[in-house]
Amino acid sequence: MTRATNVLVVDDNPGFNHAARTVLGNDGFLVHTAETGHEALAFLERRPPFKDAPRPAFVVLDFHLPDMDAPAVLRRLHDDAGLQAIPVLVVSQADWAEDEAAARAAGARDFRVKPSRAHALRDTFLEFWRTHAHATDRPADRG
Repeated sequence: MTRATNVLVVDDNPGFNHAARTVLGNDGFLVHTAETGHEALAFLERRPPFKDAPRPAFVVLDFHLPDMDAPAVLRRLHDDAGLQAIPVLVVSQADWAEDEAAARAAGARDFRVKPSRAHALRDTFLEFWRTHAHATDRPADRG
């Protein structure tokens, strides 16, 4: 049996989280979700109620969360030697150059506008995974 690849998706939109869980789940990923920056940090830092949370292979992080923006989350990850190596894809509804620049300056590996179609969302996630993941951790490519 193949080991599942864990992913953390952080977005305050339950519809986006469901779509991400569906498209990534179909490709062998185990998707965990958080709806706020503080919840994501608790998961990543394995604080209650996430004491036994798995380390995700990558994080999909919405730029605009209700409690903090993506650069604030990224700065916290950067300050933790155990977390700073996790690749983070920042996504946003808006294609604003200043948001992209802020996310990249804080450590995001990539910044993308959220795709509106499931196949485009899948392609975005898998392209990011192929570009930023370790070859030995990749799930089987389903084409």
